[in-house]
Amino acid sequence: MFNNRQKLAAVLAKWGQPAIQGLIGSKINNLPLIANIEAKIKSTGFVSPMYSLGGDLSKLVMGGISAPLIEPFLNKALANVPDDMIPVLAHSFVENAIKNGSMVIFEGNIELELEDLQELQKLLRYNLPVNPLDNYQVITEEPKEN
Repeated sequence: MFNNRQKLAAVLAKWGQPAIQGLIGSKINNLPLIANIEAKIKSTGFVSPMYSLGGDLSKLVMGGISAPLIEPFLNKALANVPDDMIPVLAHSFVENAIKNGSMVIFEGNIELELEDLQELQKLLRYNLPVNPLDNYQVITEEPKEN
């Protein structure tokens, strides 16, 4: 059986896979050997000038590193969060970001758009459902009379 921390780590790794692939691809393209091979391939006319060998290689690498590298990192980052609170916190975090229409993190270097957040919300709903809490909801406005 998997705990909530493991489930959230797997969901985030799966959801973030396209962005992680892009980052890996750009790093791979910066390697001189890869850049030389890519230039030779492009010079043959076999691929377009926009072709990225790093992009192709990152797709191959990503499937192999998601579970053994990214998920343990996320598990460790979540280690101090009580396991029963993880679903509530994850859903609340995503719901608040959706209400704002997007989320900008890492000093504006990464922007999570509404569609990305809705995809994460869907994955959380399927894999990490929230059990309603029996907490009292504080009234913040005067109730409207009918």
